[in-house]
Amino acid sequence: MEELNGVTIYWLISIGLLVGFIIDLVMIKEGIGMIGNIIGGAVGSVIIGVSAILLNLFAPLIYAAVGSIAFLFLINVFSIRTSDHTDVRAG
Repeated sequence: MEELNGVTIYWLISIGLLVGFIIDLVMIKEGIGMIGNIIGGAVGSVIIGVSAILLNLFAPLIYAAVGSIAFLFLINVFSIRTSDHTDVRAG
């Protein structure tokens, strides 16, 4: 089982940064942007990973990666702004 120490926190942050960067590449100029994805990935990964460690779940780093992906997906999907307004000029 993993224990909560500096090395584990380092890996959780590293996984979150990588997931945030990959999600930014997938979203292609939509959503919250690169900095938001990277910071959100790191924060989400640390929160989910620490929760998994405290609950004594098996493989908390994998839970952190999957949870960070889900967290960023939800943030990006609900922050996409649609431009469905039509510019119809009455003649």
